[in-house]
Amino acid sequence: MSFIRKKKQIRFEAAELAESTSYLHNPSCGWYRIHSFAIEEKQDFEELYWCLCAQESIALALVDIGAFRDDAMPEDALDNLRQILEFFGRNGKEVILRVSYDRDGRGMEREPDFLKTVIRHMQQLGPVIGNCKEHILLVQGILVGNWGEMHDSKFLSEGRMRQLFYAWQESLGDIPIAVRTPQQWRILHDDGVAPGRDKVGLFNDGMFGSLDHLGTYGWQKKEEAGWRGQWCREEEIEFTGQVAAAVPYGGEAVGEALESSVSPQASLEVREFPSQEKARGNVSQFSQSEIVEEMRSTGVSYLNSTHDARRLQQWKESLCQEPGVWNQKNMFDYIGCHLGYRFVVRKAELTGKKDLAIKIYIENTGFSTMKEPAELVLFLGQCYTLPDDLCSLLPQETREITVQLPQDGKRIMVKPPQESKEAACKCVVSLSMHRKRDKRPILFANGHLEDGGVKLGVLSWQN
Repeated sequence: MSFIRKKKQIRFEAAELAESTSYLHNPSCGWYRIHSFAIEEKQDFEELYWCLCAQESIALALVDIGAFRDDAMPEDALDNLRQILEFFGRNGKEVILRVSYDRDGRGMEREPDFLKTVIRHMQQLGPVIGNCKEHILLVQGILVGNWGEMHDSKFLSEGRMRQLFYAWQESLGDIPIAVRTPQQWRILHDDGVAPGRDKVGLFNDGMFGSLDHLGTYGWQKKEEAGWRGQWCREEEIEFTGQVAAAVPYGGEAVGEALESSVSPQASLEVREFPSQEKARGNVSQFSQSEIVEEMRSTGVSYLNSTHDARRLQQWKESLCQEPGVWNQKNMFDYIGCHLGYRFVVRKAELTGKKDLAIKIYIENTGFSTMKEPAELVLFLGQCYTLPDDLCSLLPQETREITVQLPQDGKRIMVKPPQESKEAACKCVVSLSMHRKRDKRPILFANGHLEDGGVKLGVLSWQN
């Protein structure tokens, strides 16, 4: 692309901006795996280091406090928790923290007898967790239930659940808390409160286990169920997407339950599956397109990379039918690469005649939005921080960013990387991004320069 201005040529040679299928090691999204701890035990962090997955930016720490179900936690146990959280931080992992009295599906047996004991434990844990909050993505659950998943507990009546949640929220301060179901979220909020006004999110460890995600969704319209009831699948998906716009949402995708919790009406539905799926034994209640659409509608940002093996293997054996570079890649890779946000630079061009500008077109191909402010930096002889942080860029949405070229009269005020005695000047134009609070790089789904940025093209001119 060339522009002629008063016998002087200004040219922008755009780079080839191909979309990559690489898994991006970006913050706050992607695959995770569970690391389980007993709070009373000292950890061998050298051994634990070798259990970390270098390609995953998130780790779920499941911390069992069942040893102190009837007692206050001693200082050495609380210090063990501090060391666990600091270990993940040192190794570049953001922590999904779940504290529980149970790791074996026996929550009713192992949780305390009295509500005040749980609240006392929350008050002890809160300051330790708060001092490590820069390493914490969110906290799942309110300590009770099987595996800390907020089911099968004597403390989950509406009144007791609210007491525990508010105590936990007070202890944790501004750290986001995720609860297990949309119904529980609504029980904790006044009628009609819009999601996003606080840092309360959702997690779902029953994704695709049945049509209602193992009881996560209900079967009634919200007009029938009321604010504190379970809504039907379509309405809960929409509601979950609204919650996930503010707090990262994810969990575990599981294989179909042997005894599905579907309603009698839903069980009468007949679904057709491709013959190759039947041949592999991968008959599912969900088609590939339904899984992708639901993940995008609910804004899934993170998933367990090792559980459930049945579902994950099904994805690995299924070829992606999405268009473009993903066509015929396996579904496991497609889903993993689209968890959370995923920004692709689609185009860069020089526009204008009098006031020249570079226009950049960026698409979010991920399942969700980016939740924390970031800085976009354009290199044009020197670094320019752009005003847009892409936080509000929705899935499948493209944003146009315009950057005016610095000019003084007839001269292009861009300093080439190296001084040159020649009249012609050249400058590589590139774009990079990092999270604002800690400068952690955020990679685009394009080819990268050594500094992690994307080459947009080469600007050449004569002064």
